[in-house]
Amino acid sequence: MPFKFKIDNHQQGRRLDKVLRGKWPNLPLGALMKYFRKRQILVNGSPANYNDKVIAGQEIQVPWDDSPVKKNITPQGPSVRVHLDIIYADSNICIINKPWNLLTQPAKRNDDSVIARIIKELGWRDNSFLPTPVHRLDRNTSGILVVALNGEALRVLNEAWRNGKVRKKYLALVSGNPKDKGTVKVALVKDTSKNMVTPVKSEGLNAETRYRTIKGNGDVALVSLELLTGRPHQARAHMAYVGNPIIGDRKYGDQKINQKWVQKGIKRPLLHARTITFDENFPAPLEYLSGRTFNAPPPDDFLSVLRERGWHIYNWGV
Repeated sequence: MPFKFKIDNHQQGRRLDKVLRGKWPNLPLGALMKYFRKRQILVNGSPANYNDKVIAGQEIQVPWDDSPVKKNITPQGPSVRVHLDIIYADSNICIINKPWNLLTQPAKRNDDSVIARIIKELGWRDNSFLPTPVHRLDRNTSGILVVALNGEALRVLNEAWRNGKVRKKYLALVSGNPKDKGTVKVALVKDTSKNMVTPVKSEGLNAETRYRTIKGNGDVALVSLELLTGRPHQARAHMAYVGNPIIGDRKYGDQKINQKWVQKGIKRPLLHARTITFDENFPAPLEYLSGRTFNAPPPDDFLSVLRERGWHIYNWGV
């Protein structure tokens, strides 16, 4: 017996095949395409194509009778905490200051994560859409993170990210004495077995990082980083490539230097997502974000190094 459902506002504008795979994630892609070829998937009673864009209110009919997979929106278990440092929130987005040692999304059921905490803190009850991060921060990177709270906001933000309408700046504490400013434009190749990337001059994914030294005293420097591309571990690999690895970075840093910082309580790469700025002409329905900048204060471990050196980020307006 065929199964029917209606497109909701969160799904509007998505491709039909993506909507169906979201509802039935275990359905093999080959089987889904076969149903499209045999014209057995209908939109408002007419055969549909896999790449049709759906509209809210349309009725979809599929030839199988299995109900969609229901999402569990209530995190369980004592590992999920509630508190989040929310910088800004409305009905479309939530911007938070992510602590380090916290996953952006849960890797397995009951994991503590940004998304699990948002679901709890906001009392989320909408089964048709789950809060979704628009970009990622590594587990041990702190700072500003944008989460979409509905499907339309997610699509607009994803497109804005692809089109360079969002600027992200980081603060990092690095070893050595970097140049006053520079641009690192070196491709990166990922080794999935080690979860590391390697800078290369020929093959690999294009990656570009712009940096500016704010303050330094020969062995440590505070730098501002702007990631012009968004590759995994980009800031860490690029700063190590120019000879100024991020303090506390066990994968890309200097282990002897890191050991000295461990004795001072530094247990992670001192990289912090400081600001996010939206383009002056940001698209609807998020046009009210146009030209706005949001800031996330660094956490205590980062600030402890600044205080030790007698540095204060407010002195430089960063």
